[in-house]
Formats: sequence, structure tokens, C-alpha cells
Amino acid sequence: MKKIAATATQRADQPELPGVAALDRGRGRSALSPKRPSEDTSGLADVFPYYAGFAYDWARALLAAQELPTNAVILDPWNGSGTTTLAAQHEGYRAIGIDRNPVANIVARLRVASFTQSPFLTEHASVPNRATSPAADPLTAWFNEPSALRIRDWAEHLSTLPSEKSALAYVALFRTVRSLTRSFEGSNPTWVKRAKSEEELVQIDASSFDAAVEQEQEFLARRICEAPRIPSTPAQIATADSSNLPVATSSIDSILTSPPYLTRIDYAVAYTRELALLGVDISQDRTLRSALMGTTLIRGDTYADFPMGSIAESLLSDVSSHSSKASNGYYRKQTIQYLKDLSQGLDEATRVVKPGGYLHLVVQDSFYKDVPVKLADICIEEAELRGWTLVQRDPYPVRRTLTSLNKAARRYKKSEVAETVVTLRKA
Repeated sequence: MKKIAATATQRADQPELPGVAALDRGRGRSALSPKRPSEDTSGLADVFPYYAGFAYDWARALLAAQELPTNAVILDPWNGSGTTTLAAQHEGYRAIGIDRNPVANIVARLRVASFTQSPFLTEHASVPNRATSPAADPLTAWFNEPSALRIRDWAEHLSTLPSEKSALAYVALFRTVRSLTRSFEGSNPTWVKRAKSEEELVQIDASSFDAAVEQEQEFLARRICEAPRIPSTPAQIATADSSNLPVATSSIDSILTSPPYLTRIDYAVAYTRELALLGVDISQDRTLRSALMGTTLIRGDTYADFPMGSIAESLLSDVSSHSSKASNGYYRKQTIQYLKDLSQGLDEATRVVKPGGYLHLVVQDSFYKDVPVKLADICIEEAELRGWTLVQRDPYPVRRTLTSLNKAARRYKKSEVAETVVTLRKA
């Protein structure tokens, strides 16, 4: 394993990001917190709440504080439901959002299009009924066959429409299915159970399901109509990996993103019902689930054969030597896999950003058992190794984490963790 040592420290000789300090003093620190409020409606964040991400108002304030050219291009390589792309669009910039999760991209397309065009609703009368359902429909993990058949009718009809006409109805489908399957959700918001017996399967007749979808469409249309129109081109949304961005070299002025944290959140499982709507059965085809950064599945290439900074190296050593079960097995491999994905993502960020461009990372520290995972420090060091200079780091305390929901993990003593906004500039 090749080891690279570097020190991730605040650069006292570097100027603060223009405008950020003044905004912080003028508006109050809480106004610039990246943490989303419990009831977040800004930027249509409530149309389909996404587990990860940061506050829309904060993202707009950060982008507004930068001194960027009027034709600047903003990128989020882990775009999720599209907060960065929408915020950039509202600030008058061109925006590109990349995510491997097709569910997230549908939500992002709806949000960015909603501020430039009127909503398009799909009437149930245009959705044909089929006589039989496809074999092994993934929706039958939660619905009986007649119910799954009508849901599949909707999904297949929408797949024939252009994205500007299907996004609203797709999100209405997502919302309807989530509402009907609420009983399969547990205390962990990222884990979804499946029916263990036929008695647990949800049953809903076609007319009732149609009515529920149309009600959700009406809600979404009202929210969209409440949003102000802005004279801009909708952001470009693409389904791709952060390790292989379909973006030209040195074409991006600024990146604002929040990569998945090292908290073993399996986003494919969190959105397994919506993926089932799109015809993806993660229980049978592990391709997508395995590809997502932070996945709990282990791929075959779990060797630390890539350049690694000293902080990442130390974390890997601490995880591997921990006395708990599987620390030197599964958890070591999962840590390597995560660090490799992060490394490749930063390689691509370095490639696509122009010299002098910015990289804003929102990252959260965590714990492996009682081992601190200093993700902000790791990201800073890894970025510095690639020629970036630290401009500013701004930590915000996190009161509630997924670790607190895990009873087995509570027995390990931990200190508070922080969510940190890290700003770096490319040399």
C-alpha cells in the first residue's frame, strides 16, 4: 500500500471565501447552517424529502457569497434530490447535477423544472390496464399482485413519456407508494422491510390507487404553482458515477456537494420501493446497490492499492485493529471501499474544476464503534494532496445521528460529532 503523508490544517495565510464571513455576521450563524430544518419547504424540498443533503436557503447563500463570473458552471457530483442544482439555477448560474441513483434524479428534474415551466399532470384515463403482471414484479414485496399490477401500469406508461412530462407523476407515484407502505419502515429511516407473509401485503383496488396518485399530483402542482418563476434554463441532470463524471476537463467553476458519509447508510435500500417502481429489484440485481458510494455491500476490489493520506491510513489501521467482531474482516473492507470511492470522486473533482475554482464539501464526522471517523480532516488532507488549498472550515454540532438509533453501538463511548463545511480552492 502506498502511503502519502500530509497535514490537513487551516491555512492562516489564505483569505476567507469572499462574502461568507460577512454573511455569517450579518444574518446570524444559524441562518447559514447547512442542516435542514425539520419542516423544510424552501426550494420544494418537501415534494419528496430526501434523507441526505443540506438546506436550500444555505446553499443559495453560499453561492451568492462567491465571486463567480456570470457564466459560471456549478456542479454537484453527488446531487441527490437536486438542492445544489436548484440553488445554482436560482442564482443565475448554469448547473450540472450527477447522481448514480435514478430515483434521486427524477426528483431533481422535477425541482429544477418546476421553477421554469408549468406542472404537467397525468390523468388516470391515459394509463392503460394490462391483463397480466410481469413475472416476479419487485413491487410484490409490499403489494398483492392486483395492486402491484395497477402500480406497474402507471410506471410503464410514464416510462414512455419525456422527462418533462413524467417527473411530476413519477414523484406522485413515489409519494403514494411510500404512504401505502409506511408500516414497513422502522426506526432507522434508511432501512425498509419487506412483507413476510401474504397477510402483510398491501391491497388497494385500481380506482382507489388512481385517486391517491391524482391527489398527490394535485398537491405537487399546488406547491409548484406557489414557487416563483425564474428566467433561467433548467439544470442538466445526469445519471452517472462520481468516479467517472461525464463532464469536460477544467469546465467547472465551483462544486457544492455533500458526499455520502462513512456511516454505512445503504441508499439503495432506503429507496428500494421507488427503485422497484422503476423496475429495479435490488434483492435480485445488486448492480446499483453495489455501485453506490457508502454501500454496505462489499465489491471484489477491496484492497488498499491506491494513494492514501496519513489520516485515512490511521483510520483504516484503527478499524482493522479494533477488538470487535469482523473489524479486521468486513468492516476493514467496507472502510477501504469507501475511502477508494472518496479518492476517485476527488480525483474527478480535481479534473473537472478550473484552476482557481472552488470545492465546497459538507461532510459529517462519525464513529466506528468508539473509533472517531474524522471525515472532514480526511477530505481536507486528500484534497490538499491533489493540489487544493484549504480556504475555510466551518463546523456545526450534530445532536442526533444514526448511531444513536443503533442500540448495539450505544455501548461505545463517543464524543459529539460535527457536520463541517469545508471550502477549498484549486491551485
